[in-house]
Amino acid sequence: MIKLFICGISGRLGSSIVDEVKKASNISLIGGLVSGREDSSTINFSPQGVQIISDLNDLTDADVVIDCSTSLDLIKIKEKCELIGASLIVASTGKGDFREIFNKSLSIPVLAAPNLSIGIAFLSNLLNYVSEKKLSLKRINIEETHHNKKIDTPSGTALMLKKELIELLNVDEIEIISNRDESSVGTHKINIYLEDEILSLEHKALDRKTFALGALNLIEWIHRKSPGIYSVQDALNN
Repeated sequence: MIKLFICGISGRLGSSIVDEVKKASNISLIGGLVSGREDSSTINFSPQGVQIISDLNDLTDADVVIDCSTSLDLIKIKEKCELIGASLIVASTGKGDFREIFNKSLSIPVLAAPNLSIGIAFLSNLLNYVSEKKLSLKRINIEETHHNKKIDTPSGTALMLKKELIELLNVDEIEIISNRDESSVGTHKINIYLEDEILSLEHKALDRKTFALGALNLIEWIHRKSPGIYSVQDALNN
């Protein structure tokens, strides 16, 4: 049984993961940390004991920690995971690029997951296929739409896709168009402009459950890995 701890447990993503973990037979939710203004009373916990803490120092044991928080210090979470020997999934965005810092000293497996959806990882694989073709590119842009409570703009997923496209297609700049509305879970559309046509690749999450189900698969996967930094694509391809 994999012991899971969630940082940012009462947020939208954290709450969705709680709901899905209740149905899992091989993952046990042992606790969570509430950050910022989030209210832990909105979560209906399973009968098994779930300890809610407000100080990361109180975390003493876990197999996997997933960070869905908006305000917690990611470096402190990483250091705590190393101290207790827990794998870490970074599902939070808007905290900057942590890869350089983490690579300097890392004794645990870390999964960088700005988007937990397996569909987004598959979209990235499609971009690899597109890059192999000799297309006469004019320009590329990315359109992303999320709910208006999302803190970071552009989204972490859009920035990830932009970075991949710049590297794969050897282009100088890619525009990101960010939209916010009342209810969107998450839509990312890549528009590739050719001579007289447009090639569009789109991923649309219809329910937040998509990310929670992706999280469960990734929790099982990262738990078996050796120290290092991994991506959702690594999990999809292996």
